[in-house]
Amino acid sequence: MRQTILAVLSLSAIAALLTGCGGDMVLLNSKGPVAQGQSDLMMTAIYLMLLVVIPSVVMALWFGWKYRASNKDADYKPTWAHSTAIEIVVWGIPVIIIGILAWLTWWGSHKYDPYRPLESDKAPVNIQVIAEQFKWIFIYPDLNIATVNEIRFPEKTPVALKITSNFTMNSFFIPALGGQIYAMAGMQTHLNLLADGTSPAEGYRGFSSNYSGYGFSQMRFRAHSVTDAQFAEWVAAVKAGNGTSINPKAVQKTILDQAEFESLRDGNRGKHQIEVLISKAKTPEEKAAAEAMKPYPTKPHPVTYYSSVEEGLFKSVISKYMSNYHGADHSATAGAHGAASSEAHAAVEPASSVVGE
Repeated sequence: MRQTILAVLSLSAIAALLTGCGGDMVLLNSKGPVAQGQSDLMMTAIYLMLLVVIPSVVMALWFGWKYRASNKDADYKPTWAHSTAIEIVVWGIPVIIIGILAWLTWWGSHKYDPYRPLESDKAPVNIQVIAEQFKWIFIYPDLNIATVNEIRFPEKTPVALKITSNFTMNSFFIPALGGQIYAMAGMQTHLNLLADGTSPAEGYRGFSSNYSGYGFSQMRFRAHSVTDAQFAEWVAAVKAGNGTSINPKAVQKTILDQAEFESLRDGNRGKHQIEVLISKAKTPEEKAAAEAMKPYPTKPHPVTYYSSVEEGLFKSVISKYMSNYHGADHSATAGAHGAASSEAHAAVEPASSVVGE
């Protein structure tokens, strides 16, 4: 009885917080149609479940009070065994609620499918996202610019994100605009978002929602929704190598190529891991190797702008994990294999035709 009451009170407290009583709950303070729709679905599901939870709490308290030992007026029916009305209520209402939730789940899964393009009169802004160790890299393939730990896009314009990872599995999340989606090495996921208006000066909060190691807490970025004119001004400034005129705290660089991309991976181990390796080193060589390691960062990588990007960089990140030989170039081998397969197919096809005839 006590455990049931505590569980119900906890659920009620959470429900109260989700309704906004606990302050600015970002998941319920949506700034875009995708996040708003997901928020509405979540609250609808909570309200439906409370139709079972609240009566259950009331009846648990009422039954305990009515049938207490000191109440001599309570009905005493030691042979009672069945009530059709109670069975209908106990089973019927949950079945109806589960049916409604099932329909909402099916409808919401299709309506807010992250791969589904958003309807708009404006063409989407295409952005390629790479989860790096431990930072986020954003490439604008149509604009030939890139950023680190900052993303900008015009308001009321769809944003089409293609997401991958250059290390362990991660998760891309901007709570104010939509749900999270995983970033996985060798794979490409999609996410479509849209902001109803401009963001605050500090931008919307973005981060990794999937633990990925010692530097995980530093994988934070800001998403800025700006006007069309402000976005065009920012793009022109970054291309001209003057992105700091828009964001004085940023670092402006020239080209994001393979060499620069490799340099963005900083750190070999966590600080405590390196200390353990040094203490357990059995030879001078092992100790020297451990001492040469760099610890993972203790604060986010500074916002960085690149005025140009090496063509095919995003695709190369995915391709190197698709190879069976750790990134080796097998294009020639693949071509030879394809030619051999074509010759074998050509040799087999006549035989098949003869058999068919």
